[in-house]
Amino acid sequence: MKIKPFLLTLFTVSVATISVSKVSAEPQYFKVVADNLDNPRGIAFDKEGNLYVANSGSGGDGQDGRCEASPSSGYVPLCASSSGSVTKIATDGTRTDVLSGFTSLGLVHAGAPADSNLDTQGAGPADIKFDHKGNAYLLTGFAGNPSVRESLLQAPDLGKLYRVDLSTGNLTVLADLAQYETNNNPDGTDLISNPYSFVIKGRYAYVADGGGNTLYKVALDGSGIKQVVVVPTQPIPPDQLQFPPQSTGTSDPGAPATGDSATGSSSTQTDDLSALSIPPGYTLTPNGPISNQSVPTNLTIAPDGSLTLTEYTYYPFPAGKARVWKVDPDSLEFQEIETGFTQLTGDAYDKYGNLYVLQHINQPEWNSIAPGGDVIGDTSGSLIEIAPDGTRTTLLSGHGLEAASNITVGPDGDLYISNHSRFSKGQVIKINPRKLERLARRHPQN
Repeated sequence: MKIKPFLLTLFTVSVATISVSKVSAEPQYFKVVADNLDNPRGIAFDKEGNLYVANSGSGGDGQDGRCEASPSSGYVPLCASSSGSVTKIATDGTRTDVLSGFTSLGLVHAGAPADSNLDTQGAGPADIKFDHKGNAYLLTGFAGNPSVRESLLQAPDLGKLYRVDLSTGNLTVLADLAQYETNNNPDGTDLISNPYSFVIKGRYAYVADGGGNTLYKVALDGSGIKQVVVVPTQPIPPDQLQFPPQSTGTSDPGAPATGDSATGSSSTQTDDLSALSIPPGYTLTPNGPISNQSVPTNLTIAPDGSLTLTEYTYYPFPAGKARVWKVDPDSLEFQEIETGFTQLTGDAYDKYGNLYVLQHINQPEWNSIAPGGDVIGDTSGSLIEIAPDGTRTTLLSGHGLEAASNITVGPDGDLYISNHSRFSKGQVIKINPRKLERLARRHPQN
């Protein structure tokens, strides 16, 4: 992925959009529940009120040769380690890694000292959920070419949905999404898989694959994948897209330019664009090839029983173009219900029917994070409330909310967010939305 900041892109769609961006982020603003987490992603509570965090880890240094050229980040080496884990935060605050040793993929920064500990997005354990009986399920991401999962990366545990016995650590594979992408490539474009999030409804798990741009319906009884649909694309005329400054040269002039692997992708730019091999589904522009892919991210269940799906959008991550979808859980038919966002990575409903969505970063990602993963600008994100009548309220923008990836409503009614989610020192924060709303109304200026 890549990133940098313009001014925050806050959107006015309904009766009111209120920002607290002038107010400093202090303890009354949000509480840090857990710190120093390694690329925290999906979070969930069990029936006893314990919080579980899927940590994707930071990848490897490449010394053991377990690397591939990343198809989604400018062909920077994507290397494996065993730093993925699942952390349990008990109701008394006690913290335990209940699962560890999962493969983690991360970008290796060329020329960086071995002890530099540069922050970079990882791919590994991506999401965790519990069904109504208290059974645990775990999703692992990938963010690479699934055809080299075993051969180059030696990472057979990635790109899968598991049933988990937390008392023994035993894993039962329910679906191999990366293998399905390898065998079928549902969207017919580049071969990339990155299962990013899932939700459980009844006897099924619904999985969003941000690399394959697909939504899977998986049976929890072990009978496998039941339905697969491609998330609707979003063609935007190239002259309406904003690209980073033109660069020359590339690490792989003959490779496709972008992969849209979950929350990111990158361009491959050369002086001779005619030398590029354009895969199906891409359009050649003066800045290189682009796709129209959706890049789906998070799933949640709406009050009416339908699914609500957010998207990140494809490179160059156009501001204000990310959508929110309503999905029928039976037919998997899509209906656009909200738009005007930038790079959404999370959504959740409270008991009043308010929908909360997370903007990962408030501006196109390439403005904030370089193709190799280096942070080059502001990574501030936003928490936005959408009331049942459609009114939007920006509860928090920046001021400590940065590169967040997942949100859930806790047993106490507060919002829990995996913050700094693409960094090795991530955290889970707790937000009282009503308190923020009151604070916002006292400080309405942007």
